[in-house]
Parts: sequence; structure tokens; C-alpha cells
Amino acid sequence: MRKRIMPVDELWDGEMQGHQVDGHKVLLVKLDGQVCAYSDRCAHLGVALSEGELIGETIVCKAHHYRYDARTGCGINPKSVSLHALPVSIEDGMIAVELGGSS
Repeated sequence: MRKRIMPVDELWDGEMQGHQVDGHKVLLVKLDGQVCAYSDRCAHLGVALSEGELIGETIVCKAHHYRYDARTGCGINPKSVSLHALPVSIEDGMIAVELGGSS
């Protein structure tokens, strides 16, 4: 199911935000005008990544400092993990995300 979350111009370049959408925790990240969306949970213990930091192009979890590439969701440290990417599009100026069955 595709859900509109927010106006794209309200998410700044170099910013990440967590959103609760129909029971799903969604992390939005915008870099160089491109929006990426992930499930808002660290692959390690499920801590909300929106509570961490975006340092350059790296998402850093606040709990144990797992690091992820913000553009791809691939693990940087450790490399063996990755984020669950969500299909994202811009529809009439709104960020829309395809939500699956898990939050």
C-alpha cells in the first residue's frame, strides 16, 4: 500500500526524519535532492535510527553506533547488515512510500 507522508520540500537536503505511518516506522533521508526511505530500525537490535545521526552520507545508530550508507542502506560497520529499503516516489510534491507487511 502506497502512503503519502509529507511534502518533499519540507525534508531538507542532509536531513533524516522518522515518521509513524499506519503502524509502520519509516525513516526518510534526503541527499542531493534524492529521497530514500527505510524501515526505521537498526538491523542490530531494532532501535529507531531516527534517534541517531546522519553524518554526511552515513546513518549512525545511537545504541551501538552501527553505520549504514544513507543512499543504499548497506552496512558500513559492520558490512554484513543492511537496512530494509522501501520504494519511494514523489507524487504531486509529496513523498510517497510503499509499505509492506512489517513495521
